[in-house]
Amino acid sequence: MYRISGFRSKKGFFIFCLLVGVSLFLMSCSSLGNRGEGNKLNENGAVIEEQNQSYEEVEEVIPEVNFSATEILQGDFFSVRLRNIQEGDEIICSTDLAINTPVFYSYSDDRLAIVGVSYRTNPGDYAFCVKVIRDDTVIMEREEVITVSLKDFETQYLKVTASLQSKRSEKLLLEDLEHTVRAKSKTADYPLWEGVFLMPVEGRISTEFGVIRYINNVESSRHSGLDIAAEKGTPVKAANRGRVALSKELNVTGNTIIIDHGMNVFSSYSHLDKLHVVEGQMVEKGDIIGEVGSTGFSTGPHLHWTISIGRVFVNPWLFLDGDPLSCFDILEGIDMTD
Repeated sequence: MYRISGFRSKKGFFIFCLLVGVSLFLMSCSSLGNRGEGNKLNENGAVIEEQNQSYEEVEEVIPEVNFSATEILQGDFFSVRLRNIQEGDEIICSTDLAINTPVFYSYSDDRLAIVGVSYRTNPGDYAFCVKVIRDDTVIMEREEVITVSLKDFETQYLKVTASLQSKRSEKLLLEDLEHTVRAKSKTADYPLWEGVFLMPVEGRISTEFGVIRYINNVESSRHSGLDIAAEKGTPVKAANRGRVALSKELNVTGNTIIIDHGMNVFSSYSHLDKLHVVEGQMVEKGDIIGEVGSTGFSTGPHLHWTISIGRVFVNPWLFLDGDPLSCFDILEGIDMTD
């Protein structure tokens, strides 16, 4: 009879194989059990390590709004800061105070708007509303009352010749306005300036900001900046770092330079004898940009220097007294490079 080596029959061999298989299966189960409870096997039989996971409910962060001031004088400015703004949030601002709708710019992790108040604004209380919409839902809304107080502006009377008066016609003013509006239509969306502004030229202040001016006994306008009397040819400095937005001879303001300092802040230099910069050029604080002159509507050599938020002229002394951002003390960590 045919015999398998070591076994008396095929039946014995089959029983042996079955016993070995059962033993191996039990050993495998014991080994897996020792690796820890709760482990699972992948499709190849390897152990899948599992980690305990805890899920915490994330609380939504609501935006906050802060005002640098709520009581100001005619011709001053204030700032509005929004915190906890997320990408995709929509900011809506409405007010009957500003000439133009305030614009919020990214600043550090916040949003910041600098709001100029015209020297012609009537004293009183004005509503200023800020609303933040997130995922089609109004997540924050706040209305603040801004109180504008009367500023005692001086009055000035000038006598000029008919020839000089003709340089200030409405037609010529409108022609100049086209160029200045263009220059102020774009601004860097971050601060180009560094610290406080400096006086662009040394000299006597012949006319203060906001002066109510009468020309030949007819009220002409409010004085939009400072008139600084100096000799013809005196170097004029850039009041702060920025990009030249305009460098051109205009009808009324003569040779004029406008510098964009970012975040809708502009400085302008008028009646210059010579222009030393071109549009698009970056200038540093203290750079010589021109020379004092008497071009355009002018009764003598002087520099007419202004600061504006957009197209709203504000008191230049405020920028000489302190950095317009210092009210929030959030200067650290800001990249001011171009």
